[in-house]
Amino acid sequence: MRRGQNPAKFVAEVAQPARVTVAVLTYAPFLGGFFAEALEVIQACLESLWRTTPPPYDLLVFDNGSCREVVDYLLQARRQGRIQYLLLSQHNLGKGGAWNIIFQAAPGEIVAYTDCDALFFDGWFERSLEILEAFPRVGMVTARPFRTPQTF
Repeated sequence: MRRGQNPAKFVAEVAQPARVTVAVLTYAPFLGGFFAEALEVIQACLESLWRTTPPPYDLLVFDNGSCREVVDYLLQARRQGRIQYLLLSQHNLGKGGAWNIIFQAAPGEIVAYTDCDALFFDGWFERSLEILEAFPRVGMVTARPFRTPQTF
């Protein structure tokens, strides 16, 4: 039984989500065979995102039933404040099932979605927003993957 008043009733200001939610879908059921380097790939993806994406944005990560090592890494990043929204599925819902949850859960006006095997380069965020703002009727902006000799 509760007693007294709920202290949240007296909070003057409630946090608001950022205009942009960057959403990343992760999946590594085990760390062997095809998935042997999956944790390192996920780490490289998120590190490149954090390094190249200027605030304000919120990061939403949906984990689609990964192994304990991946979940532990994501929980640590959440505790450090590097992930604002972390959704952990006990089962692999498939990509479509994950999308159904991600796009409903993302609180931002704009959602920047990626799988966990993408690398982000300087300027991706600003350029994407620039295109969206220049063409207000555009529903989606995407980039063509490219490689430079300095990067690979």
